[in-house]
Amino acid sequence: MAAPTLVFLHGRGQEFKKPDQLLRKWLAALNAGLTAAGADPLSADRVVLPFYGNVLYQVTAASAGRALKLESTRPTDEPAPFSPATAPETGALERELLVDMARAAGMAVPDPDEPPPPVGRTGGGGRLREEGFRDRILSWGPAREILVSLAKRSRVDQLVITAHLRDVAIYLSDGREEVLEVVRKAVPAEGPLLLVSHSLGTVVARDLLHDDDVRERTTLWVTMGSPLGLEAVQKNLIDPSHRHPGVEWLTAYDVNDVVALGHPLVKSWGAPLTDLEVENDTDPHAVSRYLAHGDVAGPIGIAAARSH
Repeated sequence: MAAPTLVFLHGRGQEFKKPDQLLRKWLAALNAGLTAAGADPLSADRVVLPFYGNVLYQVTAASAGRALKLESTRPTDEPAPFSPATAPETGALERELLVDMARAAGMAVPDPDEPPPPVGRTGGGGRLREEGFRDRILSWGPAREILVSLAKRSRVDQLVITAHLRDVAIYLSDGREEVLEVVRKAVPAEGPLLLVSHSLGTVVARDLLHDDDVRERTTLWVTMGSPLGLEAVQKNLIDPSHRHPGVEWLTAYDVNDVVALGHPLVKSWGAPLTDLEVENDTDPHAVSRYLAHGDVAGPIGIAAARSH
């Protein structure tokens, strides 16, 4: 019987990095956590890391090129997107994500005051579904005020927050098909799987678990610093809403990790799910901090040692 293959699903901001070095970094952190948990370390031949960083970057650049033309007639005194090269649909989703993050942080949010942009897309592709938008959204002016307040409250730079919003929105609106194509090609075609995902990678993983074959072979799914608690993310998954994939699920979060503000996840996703609060010190969203915790690595080590 075969032991599971670990599939590392990375987050945003990895463009131009060397995949083998990224895999070694993740594995070193995980092995440190396994040592802390009193478990044996894992070798690199047990792990794959589907690298989609360059693909996501290319989709983002292409989207920006289209948006520059769309935004060229915007009045100069009108509140603008967080990035001037944001397409209308992506910008609307950015604002939905921001509002969800603010509410999860306990902030007061004004009522939406702007209709969403028309979508007019059919299902089955990588673009936003029309039902993914609320009836109305928050305009850019109030959204910027919320961004400033959230940055102050979380002590996270505004640019970091907007970069995260942009890349999650780009994946959900434009990049899903391209990213999943890369990931599916790298996932072994046979044998049990153990999915270990971080940040945007947790959203990719939830979409990947829509595949019957992958879901049936997954023995454990680990999410770290995940935005899956945000309603705007849930509504724009391949399988919209917060439908549990039915696999054993461990999710780790730091209360100071602004990306993981929707935790605990069990309140929206249900069981079987274990919420694990950890302390990542000065770098609350860092994947290396998450993986180095014995309480995170320990269950991974146990699942990795099982034969199926």
